[in-house]
Amino acid sequence: MKKMPIQHLMLGIAVPSLLMVSCLTYAEVEHFRYQSEISYRLDAVDVFRMRKAIPEVNVRKTLKPLIGKTFYSQQAFLTALKQELDDEIVNQYQTMLLEKSQQQGQDLAIDVLSDDIIHIAYEAQPKDTTLPTTELINTAKLNGAVKLKKTSDGFTTKNLQVTVNPQSLCVSVVSFKHGVLTEICPDKERSFTLLSQGDYQLNGLGQEFYAPGKLNSNWLGFKRQGGNKMEGYQGGATGNTQFPILYATNPQKQNYALYLDTVYAASWDFMTTPWKVSVSQGKPSFLLMAGEGLPELRQQYMKLVGNPLVPPRKMFGMWLSEYGFDNWQELDDKLKTLKQQAFPIDGVVMDLQWFGNVEGYSSTSQMGTLTWDAKNFPEPEKKIQSLKAKGIGMMLIEESYVSDGLDEHQTLDGKGYLVKDPTTGKAIDTDPNGAGHWWGKGGMIDWTNVAGGDYWHDWKRDPLIEMGVMGHWTDLGEPEIYNARGVFFGDKPHNDAHNIFNYKWLESIYRGYQRNKTAMRPFMMSRSGAPGIQRFGATMWSADIGTNLESLSTQFSMQPNMVLSGIDYYSSDIGGFHRGALRVPSSEREAALNETYTQWFAYSSLFEVPIRPHTENLCNCKETAPDRVGDLASNKASIKLRYQLIPYLYSLAHRANNSAEPVFPSMDYYFGSDPKALNLPGQKMMGKDLMGAAIAKMGQKAVDLYLPAGKWYDYRTGEMTVSKGEWRKQQPVYYNGVIRLPLFARDGAIIPVNPQQKMPLTSDVPLTLAAKIYGTPGTFILYEDDGASNAYLKGELRQTSLTTRVTEEGLLLTVEAKGDYRDAPTARPLSIEWYGIEGKVNAIKLNGKLISGWTQQAGVVSVSTTALPVKKKAELKLVIGS
Repeated sequence: MKKMPIQHLMLGIAVPSLLMVSCLTYAEVEHFRYQSEISYRLDAVDVFRMRKAIPEVNVRKTLKPLIGKTFYSQQAFLTALKQELDDEIVNQYQTMLLEKSQQQGQDLAIDVLSDDIIHIAYEAQPKDTTLPTTELINTAKLNGAVKLKKTSDGFTTKNLQVTVNPQSLCVSVVSFKHGVLTEICPDKERSFTLLSQGDYQLNGLGQEFYAPGKLNSNWLGFKRQGGNKMEGYQGGATGNTQFPILYATNPQKQNYALYLDTVYAASWDFMTTPWKVSVSQGKPSFLLMAGEGLPELRQQYMKLVGNPLVPPRKMFGMWLSEYGFDNWQELDDKLKTLKQQAFPIDGVVMDLQWFGNVEGYSSTSQMGTLTWDAKNFPEPEKKIQSLKAKGIGMMLIEESYVSDGLDEHQTLDGKGYLVKDPTTGKAIDTDPNGAGHWWGKGGMIDWTNVAGGDYWHDWKRDPLIEMGVMGHWTDLGEPEIYNARGVFFGDKPHNDAHNIFNYKWLESIYRGYQRNKTAMRPFMMSRSGAPGIQRFGATMWSADIGTNLESLSTQFSMQPNMVLSGIDYYSSDIGGFHRGALRVPSSEREAALNETYTQWFAYSSLFEVPIRPHTENLCNCKETAPDRVGDLASNKASIKLRYQLIPYLYSLAHRANNSAEPVFPSMDYYFGSDPKALNLPGQKMMGKDLMGAAIAKMGQKAVDLYLPAGKWYDYRTGEMTVSKGEWRKQQPVYYNGVIRLPLFARDGAIIPVNPQQKMPLTSDVPLTLAAKIYGTPGTFILYEDDGASNAYLKGELRQTSLTTRVTEEGLLLTVEAKGDYRDAPTARPLSIEWYGIEGKVNAIKLNGKLISGWTQQAGVVSVSTTALPVKKKAELKLVIGS
């Protein structure tokens, strides 16, 4: 439709406020502007302060009925006061009462972005100017033709009715299809309330660990305190990371999402009704998005913040890590025993020791050099290439702190690339007392300075990439340690930068890859962040988590919220970073550690990217590798399952990149209409076709499992069960002493797999095209590329569609590939396991010709073929019955 010019009309309303609305029926963005008059409200703190000024009565008790109530005229307020106090007292103290309670008139601005999305801000805004946003989001992809109609008290779109109270500036949003969504009212200068009736579940909002040992992803009944920081939790320290996107859903589908567009700390109080949202600075500005359920709402959010890049294929395998490897010899010893036990491994993660470790409170601590410790790690480039030849990549930790006795500090300070002292303009010490910290003594890189970030990348990071380093571990990036007096680029105070500090750090890495035309795709593992970091190639882990199953269960609960916040790849220090958090008697410690690690490793092998065992091991007295801690047979079984699933997971990563489909969605993402499927963080989907469950309780041998209505197949055995939406109580999770977490496939699922059986396995694209098929009909697209470069973004990838359907003769599988990438196989065998076959298979035809390479055992048919040309469509027909 042709875009029409935007016009505005001044309308008179009940009070002398201004309402500006469009006269048009269709437009791309429409602007509504309102202003209320002075109002009166007594808050508890105001009444408390008046107790001595009005000694004649107990004002705290007498005026309690009026606390928090708003009056929109002076006369109405005075009348209410006289109902609680004597007229004489009101008349005597009228001036003070009016002065204490007077609220200035407020402004309200609304932009209509689509039929389902409105942008609301409680601030003055020109009538012809679109509301501004932070750099974290981009509303351009949300804008579209809107079927808009003005009303006397607001407007309607195709899907929504929006009503504005001219006195209170409360905004009521109603879905024509589902009813009232919410009423939004200004509260104080930096807060607003949400009144939503019904049995709501509240998700998103990043991560904040709470309620140890309870499986609960629902924020309802809690107060979510935002602002990036580290917090103590169950003997460890976990991240509180602000992603201000709230999903409010209920069985009546009065669903909406609210994105609070701020870089300042925010709080969300869901302990009472109405819910209250507050920002620490500025005035609230937010987008309200309506939708049928989580899939539609998350799609809208991802349009705002961007889709994740595809991680390198090796990141879907296991990466060994600890704090830390002291030298190449220690690392080689860990790799040697992993190889002896036939464990697959795709990479190693180097902690602080790689650049010489750190010295507390020292100006010459090596923190900030990002230069190899040549004594303990000689010839690093040669070592990296040697590991690469064995299929092992390397990721390096880096920090934002630079010791002030280093040449690096002098160089960065001279160029103005460190956070500055506002009085001197020189680098400010991160310790206000000048004594330093555990990492050393010095300053902090200012990532908000683009030139500084680019300089550091080219000077320090790019040479490491040239050596073959394929991942960047950004640590302490909340930032954890800082001087609140420091000023950032453009003379901005710390509060302006705090919650986007790690975002700007990650952005500088991505920008460096783009600017230098680095062929390899960027990958970062971060402890903190902000909305949109996934578009830079960043993932997150939950920080220095404690070694106990209460922490693991909370990790379960945080993952669904992180996925809804846009972070598809969310991981943990497998086994826990702080072993001291395992509070059991010394006689039970070894057994408790082994069980904790075994359950954790099994969970991470199903649901985390990368699989990364990690612990604090400065004493060289602890173990983190899965051949040295936990149950060996169980750890092998868990990692074998993961490597078998990499083709499926890697294809989901491509779907996340091109279509914003989540890799590890919660149960309620695809079963939101089923009340039994809500808030089950111990169960998770992998894409839309696999569902798994985990355990996190000492001595747990079974788990209650919920299967939504439909046919489900045991992933391993193919055993089919029909559920009417039922719980399967006490499903075993150990078989013959080996952990085997439940994993089920939906009817019609096609799961590409790695057909390798013998350990060690590999994450490489398998030569054989193998898949497990469960029932019919179904379809799946297998995505394959070179696994390491950015070529996939230019279309250099192969998409192989696998489709099943019922025919008159029986069942048909069609395999058809399109696209190509460097060194892709031109011919490959097929290996198919098809479960849920009803009836006897009499013959199998490949492209119309009978083949003999197949077997049937009950309802399972296994088919293997010789190598087939990839560019030719293949049809595999199962002839069933007479």
